[in-house]
Amino acid sequence: MKMIKNEEIPKQNEKLAIWSKFIVNPEMLEKSEMQRNKVVKKAKDELGNMSRSEYEQRLAELREEAILDRNTQILSNYESGVEEAIKQGKKEVCIEIAKRLLNLKKTKEEIIEIIGLTKEEIEKIKI
Repeated sequence: MKMIKNEEIPKQNEKLAIWSKFIVNPEMLEKSEMQRNKVVKKAKDELGNMSRSEYEQRLAELREEAILDRNTQILSNYESGVEEAIKQGKKEVCIEIAKRLLNLKKTKEEIIEIIGLTKEEIEKIKI
């Protein structure tokens, strides 16, 4: 059995008082008490969830699913935006290198072989 130190007694008494209130009537709990004891807050929230009607529970589930779907879509859009930006950046670097090679009088065929741009892409480049 764990011994409680004297300085811990007020904390233990406060926790016990909060749990006692919860057991007698969860609605008696004040917000400040629930903020001090997150476990009691979670228990009260869970009790509230259990006492909802099936219809309310289903609405809550659907709301949660919608939030998760939206967050997934946002993340997916972000990731594809990043991928597109990387591709665009690589393309810009290739075009800049192609310009330099054209200035060095390299042929279009050499540039195609070195960089991998298409003939049409090289022809669009203005030196």
